[in-house]
Amino acid sequence: MDKHVFDFINPGFSAASSEHCALNVVVGTEGFSLLATGKNAAIQALKYRDFANPGRDFRDVETAVRTVFGSETIFSFPYASVHCAFFNLNATLVPRRLFTPDDLPAYFKLLLHPAEFTYHSDHLPEFDCYLIYAVEPEITRMCEQYFPNATLSHLATGLLKNWQRMAPSDHYKVFLNVRNQAAQVAVFDRQNLLLYNAFPFRKASDLLYFVLLAYEQFRLDPMETALTVSGHIAEDSENFRLLYRYVQTIRLAPLPGFVALPESAANLPEHFWFDLFCLQSFPITANR
Repeated sequence: MDKHVFDFINPGFSAASSEHCALNVVVGTEGFSLLATGKNAAIQALKYRDFANPGRDFRDVETAVRTVFGSETIFSFPYASVHCAFFNLNATLVPRRLFTPDDLPAYFKLLLHPAEFTYHSDHLPEFDCYLIYAVEPEITRMCEQYFPNATLSHLATGLLKNWQRMAPSDHYKVFLNVRNQAAQVAVFDRQNLLLYNAFPFRKASDLLYFVLLAYEQFRLDPMETALTVSGHIAEDSENFRLLYRYVQTIRLAPLPGFVALPESAANLPEHFWFDLFCLQSFPITANR
């Protein structure tokens, strides 16, 4: 899957009906997606747009983000709840015993070049750690302007919580989520998180390298340990075919809970939307 624009709105969805709906939004350096659900998890709006020139930081795609926010009319609707998740590569896990909430920039001294960021943290009690992430202030202000009462988090938080639920209780499991030209990988051992990493890639061989590196770090045999994939990766794509040459068992991530996708989304498989639907599956404890 190279470039995508998908836009669905229930014809009956309006400001009058949105008051009982939940809105979930992903603002990423590679693209944008949103999900609005009403009673019985019925989908009222489902959208995705790739950015033609994805970047590592939000400053690389600020114009594209502003274009999306400025053109999205349903952002002006009232909602019962709003969850806005950032996705970029500037995120790291910190054990709870080493976490200092008053000095979040210190965790990025060796990871980021000096620049102006706002720093956030998501508590992950099931892993006894915090996810720390850095976001450009312009994007933070934009999200707070449009969604003043929203829960803010990093996309990895919802993914990790759902991946743990899917991880087996008796052996290892590797997970991969792809968004345009960025990917996230995690390794679990009996539902214990061992590794989370995010990286950009241009070619299928780059994606394969980082996935196999995760296997190698924990001496896992890709012919024995399964890989669960989600996101923008089709079974007939070069990315998938190359992975399948080296990993014997690849499973597609099912959507959390019962979901009936719109008929117009038939050409996009369920695993394409996995990370977006993860946002509404578990409560997030986030610090602004």
